[in-house]
Amino acid sequence: MMENSNLAPNRLVLLVTVVNKGKGTFFADLLQTFGVNLQMSFVGTGTAHSSMQELLGLKDTRRSTIFSVIRADMADAALTALEDRFQTVNGGTGIAFTMPLSSVIGKLSYGFLSNELRLIGEEEA
Repeated sequence: MMENSNLAPNRLVLLVTVVNKGKGTFFADLLQTFGVNLQMSFVGTGTAHSSMQELLGLKDTRRSTIFSVIRADMADAALTALEDRFQTVNGGTGIAFTMPLSSVIGKLSYGFLSNELRLIGEEEA
């Protein structure tokens, strides 16, 4: 019989990062250093009117949006690293924010998403 244990010691959040097109791979690689095992990236176009773009000095409205599932205890460090890169990487400006995930179905799924290898390798008794 399987022992009832605390399967979710670390909450998960969805980290959304929006950066200039062409910088998505750089930022996705950066996020992997924080134990992110699942990322999805999409390319899109901003919706600001041309007059607003001119006022803000925006020439290109193409963006990469990265959705990453990350442990909540790693999110602050990831956001800090992103903020640092937004300020130091040429053309690397962007925004990032998190949203809580309320549940994940399955012990193996949670183990993969939270980078908890001990849960992935356990066999059911």
